[in-house]
Amino acid sequence: MIEHVTGRGAVAASVDPGSRSHLHSSAIGCVCGLLLATGPAFAQAFPAKPIRLVIPFAVGGSSDANARIIMPALTERWKQQIVLDPRPGAGTVIGTDLVAKSAPDGHTLLLTSNLFTNAPITYAKLPYDPHTDLVPITLVTISPHAIVAHPSLPVRNARELIALAKARPKQMNMGNTGSPLATYNFNMLAKVSVEPIPYKGAGPLMTDLLGGHIPLAIAAISSVQSAVKSGRARIIGVGSLTPSVLFPEAPVIADGLPGFESVSWFGLMAPKGAARELVQRIRNDVAAVLQQPDVRQRMLEIGGEPVGNTPEEFEARVRKEIAMWRQVAEVANIKPQ
Repeated sequence: MIEHVTGRGAVAASVDPGSRSHLHSSAIGCVCGLLLATGPAFAQAFPAKPIRLVIPFAVGGSSDANARIIMPALTERWKQQIVLDPRPGAGTVIGTDLVAKSAPDGHTLLLTSNLFTNAPITYAKLPYDPHTDLVPITLVTISPHAIVAHPSLPVRNARELIALAKARPKQMNMGNTGSPLATYNFNMLAKVSVEPIPYKGAGPLMTDLLGGHIPLAIAAISSVQSAVKSGRARIIGVGSLTPSVLFPEAPVIADGLPGFESVSWFGLMAPKGAARELVQRIRNDVAAVLQQPDVRQRMLEIGGEPVGNTPEEFEARVRKEIAMWRQVAEVANIKPQ
């Protein structure tokens, strides 16, 4: 098309030589204008059909809950149906790979979790590149973890916990759900050797903590809040870098252990190649939905603090976490499978 406009073939032969320079300049201007207009026009055309929202988890979990809270408001805003597509398996890899290989037109999106940044450490080879094959759009929610202690443990904050752990080398353990990376990160930063004890869920974990079978636990604030408020457990601190909206009176662990962060999050991603304007359009719409009082309240009720940050901020978090977990795994001698 460009060659045709700029003067080759039959069209070029019919143009007066003296006017070719003017025609050439005009054509370039038209083409440049067309290219500049393509991105916004593409974003404005979204959505042109139902949106497929892939969650790389089974139905009934936190990702499913996050999705179902925002879907009605987004459906109303986009005037298109949103179809939830659960694709569990391999620690989010199966669902993530499906989206990574989808068309980048915004009609297939991924609602993933912080396990996205664990996967490069857990698996020796992934079918996608976590840095380039998915485009971060926005964080939907963040759920800080908390370190809690049995009341018999004589510590009340991170500094006291670190001092006790140093006084009892290899004699303390910490229950955790899912990945032990948070405990290993605590060890690396504090230069202690607390042993992680894996549990299949927050229920069994808290039962053992409250029964005095383990001295420490790290879990989502929503899982420990009732035990702390009733006095059956003592909160040492929250894993977010700032005080938690869910538990504002709790101290921040990073105040006594700089660099420590332990949170769960859910965020929206698109396949590689999604236009910048399209990504921004989706982010703006999701952020607007998260500001709705009813949506915000429902998110807080399930333990999630609504975010809606920029694509650049979300991408920076993803890169930071992958680098951090690689370092933790190396120090802890954790080998990918």
